[in-house]
Amino acid sequence: MLKKMPYIPSEVIFEILLRLPLKSILKFKSVSKSWLFLLSSPQFINTHLNFSRKDFPHRLLILDRDQILSKKKCALYSPVSKKNSAVCVDLDYPVKSRGCNIPQFIGSCDGLVCLLVENSLILWNPSTRKWKEIPKEETHQMSQDYYCTYGFGYDKYNDDYKLVLLYSSKIKNTGSEVKVYSLRTNSWKKIKGFVSGYIYGNSGVLLNGIVHWDTRPHHDFNGCYNYIVSFDLETEKQGKIELPSYENEDVHWDLISSRDSLFGFCHCESQGEVDIWVMKEYGVKESWTKFASVAYYVIPGIFYLPLYVNEDGEVLLINGQSLVLFNTRNNTYKDLQIHLPDTQLRIDMATYNETLVSPVFNDEDGCKLW
Repeated sequence: MLKKMPYIPSEVIFEILLRLPLKSILKFKSVSKSWLFLLSSPQFINTHLNFSRKDFPHRLLILDRDQILSKKKCALYSPVSKKNSAVCVDLDYPVKSRGCNIPQFIGSCDGLVCLLVENSLILWNPSTRKWKEIPKEETHQMSQDYYCTYGFGYDKYNDDYKLVLLYSSKIKNTGSEVKVYSLRTNSWKKIKGFVSGYIYGNSGVLLNGIVHWDTRPHHDFNGCYNYIVSFDLETEKQGKIELPSYENEDVHWDLISSRDSLFGFCHCESQGEVDIWVMKEYGVKESWTKFASVAYYVIPGIFYLPLYVNEDGEVLLINGQSLVLFNTRNNTYKDLQIHLPDTQLRIDMATYNETLVSPVFNDEDGCKLW
């Protein structure tokens, strides 16, 4: 006589599925229609997203000039274990570059990665393999006389993912202009009254729904731009955050967001070192705290843009052809045994979490799978 299967409450099934690896969750969508409905529901996707932010390790994507995208499963920090491990898995990406330009990571948020491949902007979830090409925006003022940079993030109030396009003149101190793409409306709009200043270089750094860029002085411009330009994705308003002052020093800054804090890496080239600062209270200049100074000769990789700072003060960065964790307290580092291309100028990197978030507002409209 066959034994009857025990009854398992739906809320228990929900909690069990929530804790499974994302790869298993995707497979279990084919178990039954009811499980497909459950695992595709906004409630499950949002709950899984919140769960992944707290309990799942970050992943690191590395893109090289040969257009080979590798997913580095790197446990930068895990509440379960503080052991750092790395496993390399080849991962194809949606759109190949036909020219010599290196595909560029714009940013990542909630498991979505924004890519610039030549003239195409791609929104992509590497975990689900779903992607979408963002409509091109006509920028009649854009030319070789302008620097162009981007920012990407989530507007919690409007439940919308937004891409920010910001461009500044190379030859005139006329300020910067900005346009914003909304995933919800699938359209662009121009924002008026943006900050004056000179912004170029790295893509914006996302922290708490606000994108940040460092400003840099132009040799033909008067004045000193020792501040961060910010853009609030909810209010779509600009802001400024002052950086620590360096008198009589030719410095430039790199910004990263890590552990819900904004970090500034100040390159003092005349001194041959990098000062690492963290802003303890958001928006308050006096809360900037320097917790390390690292000479270039100690670890040359500190010169390039770091990726992450963990709770022990270890910095994830590239040193030569290796990915390493550098301990700022004792100037030692741990090699994570990941082989990289032979020059930092050939690669681009981004971190992300594995989620079920779709790269289109309506998953039935415009989403592609490769």
